[in-house]
Amino acid sequence: MITFFKAALRFDSPLVLVSVLLVVVVWWWKRPASRGPWRLLVAFLAVLYLATTPIGANVLIAGLGHGLTGITTREQARGADAVVVLGGGVQTVKVDDVILSQLSATASLRILEAARVYKLIGARFVIVSGGIADARLELKPEGEQMAAALVASGVPADRILLDLHATNTHDHPRTVRPLLDANGVRQFVVVTSPMHMRRAMSVFHAAGYDPVPSVTLLRSEQLQPPLFFLPNDDSISLSDQALYDYGAWVLYWWRGWLQ
Repeated sequence: MITFFKAALRFDSPLVLVSVLLVVVVWWWKRPASRGPWRLLVAFLAVLYLATTPIGANVLIAGLGHGLTGITTREQARGADAVVVLGGGVQTVKVDDVILSQLSATASLRILEAARVYKLIGARFVIVSGGIADARLELKPEGEQMAAALVASGVPADRILLDLHATNTHDHPRTVRPLLDANGVRQFVVVTSPMHMRRAMSVFHAAGYDPVPSVTLLRSEQLQPPLFFLPNDDSISLSDQALYDYGAWVLYWWRGWLQ
């Protein structure tokens, strides 16, 4: 259910686009003189346009990540001696039993932030938390690719602990707990994206933890910020992530997973 929900709850989801157009067509067919279908179509196109621009994406993200930053000093870590970085998506392909994996841009930004925080606070460990969220698309646990990316980012391999069992945000506190307990970690920094951080912190709080948040950048530093009014792929991707997290907040609240 969660996998379907994540795939469908996007501004540019084919299911959403077809559903809106179908409603408009049926409405016009049933009531040709009504202005309702025209208003619905214009409203949908206006929302879609805003979601594809930095203006719309920034408004959506602000509602989830306002005031959140990456830590910049060891004091801000409040004595944390470990970093927990949460999975952000991976793509795998298979040909002739050979499997290749590639982290999404979101996951890559989380890895770079985790490596930065690891070096900043002199952490003992980095725990990567990411399993197979969708067995149809992911053939290897995301955590394996995350660990390789951490090594490439300057974190020694023997300082990386793998949690390959988490399949969603709700899983993370439960699946990282054995690693935290086995290594005597009392305080840690959680690394994830700005739009995801508050929900992640809420499930950790519900599990009895009080970690320190450190959020990633929204985009790679070499990318030039797009014009506020110009539609672009980066903005629709960020808007989709924010929309999903708003929906996930509702789902998690309904299931009693938040604190």
